[in-house]
Amino acid sequence: MKKMLSLFIIMLFAFVLVACGETTTTANLTSAMTTDDITTTVDNQTTLTTSTTGVPTTATTKPDVINLSYADWGNDEINQILIDAFMVKYPHINVELRTDIGGSGAEFTGNLLNALVAGLLPDVFAIDNVPTGYYNGMLMDVSEYWDNDPDTDLVFDNIAATGVFGNGKRYAIPSFQFIKGIYINITLLESYNIPLPDKDWDYNEFIALAREIRQVGKNDYVYGISPWYGQLDFETTFPMQDDANIGYNTWDGEKFNFTSQAWIDAYNLKLALMQERVVADYTEEELLIIGDIWPWYEGLVGLAIDGSWNMWMIKEMYSKNGIEVGFWPYPGGAAGQFPPTILDYLCVSSLTEFPEEAYLLAKWMSFGQEGWLLRLDAMKTRGDLYLDRYPIADYPEVWAEVNDFSYFIEGLAENLALLPLGKPDTDKWLPGYKAFWEWVGNEENDYWTRIEEGLVTPEVFAAEWEAQINQMIIDALNAGS
Repeated sequence: MKKMLSLFIIMLFAFVLVACGETTTTANLTSAMTTDDITTTVDNQTTLTTSTTGVPTTATTKPDVINLSYADWGNDEINQILIDAFMVKYPHINVELRTDIGGSGAEFTGNLLNALVAGLLPDVFAIDNVPTGYYNGMLMDVSEYWDNDPDTDLVFDNIAATGVFGNGKRYAIPSFQFIKGIYINITLLESYNIPLPDKDWDYNEFIALAREIRQVGKNDYVYGISPWYGQLDFETTFPMQDDANIGYNTWDGEKFNFTSQAWIDAYNLKLALMQERVVADYTEEELLIIGDIWPWYEGLVGLAIDGSWNMWMIKEMYSKNGIEVGFWPYPGGAAGQFPPTILDYLCVSSLTEFPEEAYLLAKWMSFGQEGWLLRLDAMKTRGDLYLDRYPIADYPEVWAEVNDFSYFIEGLAENLALLPLGKPDTDKWLPGYKAFWEWVGNEENDYWTRIEEGLVTPEVFAAEWEAQINQMIIDALNAGS
């Protein structure tokens, strides 16, 4: 009886508001969304009704001022500018920028775990590995808010598919995408009279160029390629250039396909280049001659596979060493040119008391249009010449502003034009992926040593790896369902 009476009162209250020209939503009603939050105050009790995101709401009593906290490893100055603007738009929400959770990447995530144990987890935070947060109970399922937010329809499809576990629940919000591209030492190529490649090149041209650089520069201790985190990773990126239906490392949305000939060929190619010593791997004798330096930074390598977060190198290498560097798009293949992208994520804390408001904050600090326009304006005011991270949603107004930052670095404009075709990595969000690589390198398997010594070939371990990774992903997804 009490439930029926309560329902009647809510329906009557909604009817009065509509009659007065107001618009409300309930947990299951997302139509008639407005550009600003509409609130109704009855006896000093605030009831949220609609939001800029179309976030579903519930008629619950909340304090006059809601306190939230936020933490990531980004720029504190930019973060505070965005937070201040957020509090102006939502004066009933107070946000504290948490700077006590130090480090970045894995270190930051470790410090989040410490904060969780202490009961001091921020309401919204960045994380470098979503499964780590999920299996430690840190993350709230934000599917309800994401699914009812019309702006998420503008998120690029390949990116929107990430952060969702096998149970169909979303535990992470993609925030930024970083470009994986090819840094080219323009000065070095010019010194050897080697023509610069076209921006729409393919990976066969990339390999040929790397070999040519090594051949002509061998006596000068010059190498062709500075690899990705110390290793070539052609198998993760080349197959998806030849097949539009697969993604990073042959992930097709359900499984990895390491036994495909494309993956095996790419792995063998990288082993061949390493054996040919095209890849920067200086011997002790060479290091004694050239000194204790960073060879790429000092101009002794022609090509570097790296992320857009390291574009600071371009300005510094020129100002300190007179080396001109460009940032070419990642080379394509038979199916096209699909840039590999690296994603960052924000999460809403499982401990937050105010999930609706926390989602609003997370969106503002990540993929939301208003937050992005504020970010870009602040960067222009600071005199920043380029961006190291990029939007994940198709906001024309935002991308028009982003293009203003594309002229300082040769090749960057072509990179940005390809981003809608980007294929994101699986490192930070796919359950079981991180555990698989720990399995590969553990003392019992020690694949890295066996591969290096030629004791096992891709034709053999591809099947072993494929079976293992796919089973680990199935187990991890089932554990989260």
